[in-house]
Amino acid sequence: MPRLIPLSDWAVEVFGEHKPHPSTLLRWVHDGRIRPLPRKIGRTYFVEPKAEYVEIECDLLERTM
Repeated sequence: MPRLIPLSDWAVEVFGEHKPHPSTLLRWVHDGRIRPLPRKIGRTYFVEPKAEYVEIECDLLERTM
């Protein structure tokens, strides 16, 4: 099982100094825009280090093909 990292650390790793606001990250979690899906443990969301942001339009297009 891969080691999980906090969502905020993942955002810094992926976006650097241009990381999204914490409320934006939570909206992405609720909208399913981060894959594989984050897990909520206690009050904190954790993701796999290799998780990616997925555009909604791209995801819908892939499912219809």
